[in-house]
Amino acid sequence: MFAALLVFAIAFPQSTQAQPPRDAAPRAAAVVDSTAAPAIRIAKQQEDSGAIADAEATLLKARAASPSSKDVLIALSGFYNRQGDFDKTIAALEDAAQLSPDDPKGYQLIATFYWEKAYKDHRLLPAEQYTYTTQGIAATDRAIALKPDYVEALTYKNLLLRMRANLESDPAQKQQLIAEADALRNKAMELNQSRMAIGGSSRDAMLGPVPPPPPPPPPASYDGMAPLRVGGNIKTPTKIRDVRPLYPPDAQSAGITGVVIIEAVIDPAGKVSSANVLRSIPPLDQAALDAVRQWEFTPTLLNGAPVPVIMTVTVNFTLQ
Repeated sequence: MFAALLVFAIAFPQSTQAQPPRDAAPRAAAVVDSTAAPAIRIAKQQEDSGAIADAEATLLKARAASPSSKDVLIALSGFYNRQGDFDKTIAALEDAAQLSPDDPKGYQLIATFYWEKAYKDHRLLPAEQYTYTTQGIAATDRAIALKPDYVEALTYKNLLLRMRANLESDPAQKQQLIAEADALRNKAMELNQSRMAIGGSSRDAMLGPVPPPPPPPPPASYDGMAPLRVGGNIKTPTKIRDVRPLYPPDAQSAGITGVVIIEAVIDPAGKVSSANVLRSIPPLDQAALDAVRQWEFTPTLLNGAPVPVIMTVTVNFTLQ
């Protein structure tokens, strides 16, 4: 996965009804929030218990009751995304973006979903991938039109243009797309460097907020024993086999750098049995996971017996 940008971590036609008095607006917003939040919680509980149709019905009722609630639309988009319904996911995100049409973050969030779909769904035919990259570029254009120095939108448009260039059969058109991507990459890097000069974070300046990765599943148990968290009496195991990540060419060309944080479970033999992204940089996540899963460590002993452990590791991507 190259997300997470998560973060992961994973903004939004106003009605023609008369507007409430200025001093009534806060109270109206509070009513919407108090109505939406319980419904969102109930829907998640229904989904987790396997009552998928009931969960969708709960969210749709909440949307009808609170049509101006971004929280409901974002929850609805997350629900559809988990069910694998990409079209409904995008429709909910589009509706959310239209609630705040002057906020570029809503359109950029849509672009990240198109990028994820085009990059990671290997079932797509070239024509389908071309369509998704084109729609993703259009979403970044909407964000950039509102905020020309929006580094995240510049970076993702750069990535999407390179993906579309790889699908082009016309050499001249391909070169034109790559040249446009290079210009965006350079602009994003210049903006990033200027922000770093005044104390900004390279990762946040380069990619901005991303949807967080999904929560990791519960760690597996070994002979009835759950992995022990490293710390205190549980010493950090020593890495005896290191595998460096392969820098994804698109991310490298885009100048994307940063640290992916991963939670890894080390089995009693010292091998990585599972790994999940905690802090996501979507274009770099999968490469980081692929590397960590090949690491090996000295077995961790407790009272002389090897035990499974769980710990946090980092994978740093820097441009040479």
